[in-house]
Amino acid sequence: MHVVVIGAGVFGTWTAHHLLAAGARVTLIDAYGPGNSRSSSGDETRILRCGYGPDRIYSEFALRSLAQWRALDERLSGLQAPVWHGCGVLWMAAEDDPYFVATIETLKGGPYRCELLTAQAL
Repeated sequence: MHVVVIGAGVFGTWTAHHLLAAGARVTLIDAYGPGNSRSSSGDETRILRCGYGPDRIYSEFALRSLAQWRALDERLSGLQAPVWHGCGVLWMAAEDDPYFVATIETLKGGPYRCELLTAQAL
């Protein structure tokens, strides 16, 4: 089977990667080349976050992808600079913002590390 994947951002590249691992022949096409700053998931600085309001499925997908990012980083170890750099995320929002409230509920209801800080604590 030969599959053409259009778009070499993170989603297209991961799709191509998994198709290759499954035995498909893959052609990956992007108008501006892989990892370009015009893509919504390209450039040098991107984050992996698990906060998506009430949409738990996206939080679960993000958490699953963390293991895959770390595995990719391990496979590339010694070949290039690391692709995964763990760090925290500081998300500032009004306490009564509905999306923020839903995100906190989602994170606290799952296996996610989450700490709420008051303005005074910051």
